[in-house]
Amino acid sequence: MAGFCAKCGVPLESSTGFCASCGASAATKKTSVWKIVLIVAAVVVVLVLLGVGTLGFLGWRAMHSSGNGMTMGQAAKVSETDLGVSIYPGAVRMESGSLRMKVLGIESEAASYTTGDPISSVLSYYQDKLGPNASTTERNGMTTINLSGIHGNAKESVMVALKPSVQAAGSTQITITHTKAVVQ
Repeated sequence: MAGFCAKCGVPLESSTGFCASCGASAATKKTSVWKIVLIVAAVVVVLVLLGVGTLGFLGWRAMHSSGNGMTMGQAAKVSETDLGVSIYPGAVRMESGSLRMKVLGIESEAASYTTGDPISSVLSYYQDKLGPNASTTERNGMTTINLSGIHGNAKESVMVALKPSVQAAGSTQITITHTKAVVQ
């Protein structure tokens, strides 16, 4: 037997082209495996897209609620007061090297500068400004000076990163980052 008649359900013989009982065409209804696979794949894709969309929305909402946000480049107006330490004398601010961000109670401001002075002079200046409690580390050609502490109800950190400037030999690139987090 080849199957059953789609119209009356009588068993069909494989050699005939029609149903002997009702005369209907002997073509049998077959459920395509590919059809099932495509339906399952479509359902999975829709669920994944819904999940990604939900996560994206939750992330966007976290960034844009309760005063959270981020500004970069020239629009991020970061002052010397925001950075928590004075800017190296004669240093020139890099056009796109600023950041102002507030996320989940953590505020961070950063700005980048360049100076024609060697790293040793800039390092000495910031070690003096940040005092003896600051730690200095050097790794992969970058020197960082970091001072952390609790002031009132906020934990603060000032980090100054120094590296040779790629634009001019003997020059130094300075990036200052000031981070404040409310202590609960």
